[in-house]
Amino acid sequence: MTSRPTPREQLLRAGSRLLSQVDVTDLARSLSISAVVNEAGLSQQTFHNTYPGKSRAGGTGGKESFVEDLLENLTLDYTGFQSAAADGGRTAAEERSARITGVFEDLASGLLRRRMLAVLLATDHDGARKAVTPDFERLDADFRTLVGEAVQERGGSVRQPLSLTGLSTVLGALLDGLALRGMLTPEAVTSGDITQGIESILRWAIDPVHSDRPLERPESTDSGVDLDPLRDDLEADIISSTETLFVDNGYFLVTLADIAAASRIRIEDLTRLFPSKIDIIIAALKPHFERVVRLRGIDEKLAVEPGVALRRTLTALGEFVIGNRAMSTGMLLALSFEQLYQPTTVTTVLENLYLPSAVLPILERGRDLGVFAGDAPVMEVAIMLTNNVLFRSLTRPTESAADVVDGVLRVLEPGISARQ
Repeated sequence: MTSRPTPREQLLRAGSRLLSQVDVTDLARSLSISAVVNEAGLSQQTFHNTYPGKSRAGGTGGKESFVEDLLENLTLDYTGFQSAAADGGRTAAEERSARITGVFEDLASGLLRRRMLAVLLATDHDGARKAVTPDFERLDADFRTLVGEAVQERGGSVRQPLSLTGLSTVLGALLDGLALRGMLTPEAVTSGDITQGIESILRWAIDPVHSDRPLERPESTDSGVDLDPLRDDLEADIISSTETLFVDNGYFLVTLADIAAASRIRIEDLTRLFPSKIDIIIAALKPHFERVVRLRGIDEKLAVEPGVALRRTLTALGEFVIGNRAMSTGMLLALSFEQLYQPTTVTTVLENLYLPSAVLPILERGRDLGVFAGDAPVMEVAIMLTNNVLFRSLTRPTESAADVVDGVLRVLEPGISARQ
């Protein structure tokens, strides 16, 4: 037979139930004007000038007006992923660890408290929900970018049934949970635990050889619901969606219907903009490749010594590939496997992204000056150099562009330099 709860126990349970039911916006209403102006470093007169009117008269001025304005302009003061002090010698994994550590410390020192309060306020107030949603989405997007970079570094895809969005959501929630634990028991969670745990999960979740692929593909969006072809930069949205799909599923399993669905656009509108996947890849990569060519042109105008110019241009080319790993992989696969079935694909790529053209003028000038040997056709040398940089950049995810070029030139440079 259970004993009847004491009056104290009944009162405490009732209080707990009421706390769980309380309208959290009452917290905002409990702020005093004096506390607000003191925190702002202003006077009460300034407050009343900013929010005129008397609440007791039944109007919306004064404190009520301030509280409503506060809720509709709530902010988390989220400043983005912050890296530690700049260090050009850090690997990509070390840089990622520094950024994760930075956001964890930001969460534990106050951001998580603000996020929790924002969630509670947004639950009870539509204006607060609209105000804080962009900050939540920004943190999600930053973390998604971070995870996407880790996937691209490994040259693989996210293991099914996870997706890039799902994996980044899980890891973001884990970081929130660990930050909460760190707030309660700071000694229980260290920065090393955070980075090691997340890196371990990433190693498990990323399939470096695309062996774990979905059998079913999402259907194209054709109902006309939530389609917006007149967005500010629809092409950028399509490129971003395509890159995410390539990371999640690999180049071959992504169809134009998948891209249309992910981009929230009708497939007929998509094909008007991009008739094929390779057209999307070219739109994504061409501006970055043009930068490589532009930098080469600057060295050429300044008459930079050909050996130095070659290394600088190959390094810029490596950075271009590493910074756009998913799209670069798609380009390589299209060139390697689709030439038998769609030879126009090769022509389209070579017309827009002919990588050897970035170094060809340097090699020709170097031969004229006697810096480079003239044994092999200059075009073959250009193709060999750029292909090796491309392959090594995609298959050595832990190497920087400078490391890639060092490795390539260590083997090939003796064969192209003029014999003394």
